[in-house]
Amino acid sequence: MTGNYLESQITFNIIGPIVAFRAYIFRDVLPAFGNLGERAEQVANDYYDRVGSQPIGEYGEIDMADIAETAHDRSVSWYEMMTSLQQTMLNLLAAGLFHLVEQQLGALSRDVSFSGRPLRDTKLAVVADWYVTHLQLDLKTLPSWAIMDELRLVANAVKHAEGAATTQLRTLRPELFRNPAFVEIDREFAQRGMALGTSAVSAPLSGEDFFVTEQLLQGYAEGAESLFGEIAAYFKAHSRAYY
Repeated sequence: MTGNYLESQITFNIIGPIVAFRAYIFRDVLPAFGNLGERAEQVANDYYDRVGSQPIGEYGEIDMADIAETAHDRSVSWYEMMTSLQQTMLNLLAAGLFHLVEQQLGALSRDVSFSGRPLRDTKLAVVADWYVTHLQLDLKTLPSWAIMDELRLVANAVKHAEGAATTQLRTLRPELFRNPAFVEIDREFAQRGMALGTSAVSAPLSGEDFFVTEQLLQGYAEGAESLFGEIAAYFKAHSRAYY
């Protein structure tokens, strides 16, 4: 097969799920967690109105102050549950995106022309070696490789919690260990020369300890799309080469 053929495979087939991830996750999935503060307030108001409008029973009038306190507690509990679920979703999406990249990178090896040279695994390092051996392309030289390697660490941290990946990320991307809700508090402490430490990552799939933000996820999605664009460009530049 030629480089021209491989470019067309990537452009019209392989990159599709990567593009779809970026297009629809941010349009259709994450907006479900929008306006959580306002929605939590509505939870409180709904409870207050529902209970407060009940007729007086045999035990006398309802203490509206108690109802207001309970409504507030329900609102806080709902908000905490939803923000935790939102963080869980962001962490999971980052891990899912990385494995989607791995799988789509390995898709070329399933072409019938490579039937005698299949990938033995879709792990990123194995895929990268396969590209060097069979396509004469070192993925590590591409501009977007670094962000994909960072995404690999993020995915490992999400799946395995504390370990080698979190050790590297604390230097490479320390903001992943700071709850975005406490940014102002962190800044205030920093201004006073008081650095806050980070705890061990133990529950990233419960929305705790590890905080992929929507902005970071957007960057990873853009990096993934760029990586496949760079691979396609490589084969376009080698359109007459045979593999």
